[in-house]
Amino acid sequence: MRNKILIIGAIAFAAYVIGSRSVTVKKSESVPHQLVRLREERKTKKDRERKAKKIAKAAKGTAEDLADKIRDAAHEVRSRIS
Repeated sequence: MRNKILIIGAIAFAAYVIGSRSVTVKKSESVPHQLVRLREERKTKKDRERKAKKIAKAAKGTAEDLADKIRDAAHEVRSRIS
């Protein structure tokens, strides 16, 4: 019984030590580094917006093409039936 308590205590102590060392405090950023990070974030945000617009435009064109093909197919079916 005593050995089990010692083993459990050793495991708990090891878990405590490992857990306390794994948490690291982030060092404060310097002002120039903050400015560089903010600039890059703005630039990437603009890039993401541009890419989203490009994808939306391409999807819209694809949807319009698909609608035209469906309309043509429906017209062809109607002409065959009539």
